[in-house]
Parts: sequence; structure tokens; C-alpha cells
Amino acid sequence: MVRRVGLLTVLALLALACSSGSKAAAPTSAPPPASASESVAPTSFAPAVCSDIFKWQNRMVNAANAFSDDSPNLDVPGRRARYSRAFDDQKVITNDLRADLVAAPGNGVADAEAIRAVLLSATDDVQTTLRLNQADAASHPDSDFEFQAVKEDRLFGGTEKTLSQVLKPLDEQSRLHNVPDLGGTCGRA
Repeated sequence: MVRRVGLLTVLALLALACSSGSKAAAPTSAPPPASASESVAPTSFAPAVCSDIFKWQNRMVNAANAFSDDSPNLDVPGRRARYSRAFDDQKVITNDLRADLVAAPGNGVADAEAIRAVLLSATDDVQTTLRLNQADAASHPDSDFEFQAVKEDRLFGGTEKTLSQVLKPLDEQSRLHNVPDLGGTCGRA
């Protein structure tokens, strides 16, 4: 529970830091309820990308938190396996983001393909971080997995890093290509 609160606090601070001075309200951990008009997929680039990244970010945090939820009921081998599975889950979630970014409509933004290329590269960086953190965690002794919160944690710190690996380039592309809709609160949970 403490880790979850800490992760949410760090995410809120990260979103605030990346917002480039946005005066929007602080982000929440859950999306607002969908209205009938919000259930329709966005038909232009910026809204689609923001929606895709928002969904990805929530799923990444949920995958990390799912480990915390399961951990108290696991023995050391079970905790080690569940920890590794959380990374596998995040890899799948990031592949889903990549597919969503590829499928996002290109209209509404002059340089959609250039922005898309940078964001796809960011998903590659995320996958590399996930693989490295998972391999590092696998190399740790069983004693690191004796307690509910894994010693020498790679999952929660890695999740924070992976979110930044997408949100930072998103903000940079917003400024570089003069697409304010991609900056500020775009994709932030």
C-alpha cells in the first residue's frame, strides 16, 4: 500500500513537471466516467494519441500494483515468478500502445508521421528498460524476494522511468511541432 501511494505521488509529480507550466488541475489516478460522446474513438491524431497514452499509463501502473496486491499471499518462488510476470505484462501493454500509435489517424496534425516515429521509438526504449529491469531482478538472490516489497525493487522504479520515456518525448514533440494538444495534460493519468 505504501508503495502504491508512493508511486501515485511520484506519477502526479512527474505529470506536473512534464506539463510545461500547464494550469490544468492535478491529474487523477482514474479517468473520468465516459459519456456517450467519449465512447467514440478519436478521429484525429492528437486526441487519439493522448487517449492511447492515457490508457497505456494506467495499465502500466495497474500491472505494477497487481504485483503488490498478489505479493502478500506468495512464497519466495511464487513472488519471484509473479514479479517477473509483471514485467511481461508491461511488455504486452507497451506492445498494445505501439499498435495503437500505429493505428492512430494521421489527420489534424501537419507532422503526424514524424511525431509518430518518435513515439514509436519511445516504445522501443520502454521495451529495453523493461527487459533490462526484468533481467536484473531475475539475477537477485531469493533473499531479495522474502518480503512483500521486493528488496532492490526494479518494477516500481522502472515503471516511473518507462512513463517518463514516453511522456517526455510527447512534450518535446508538442513543442517542436507546435501541437499544444500533445503537451500539458495529454496522456497524463
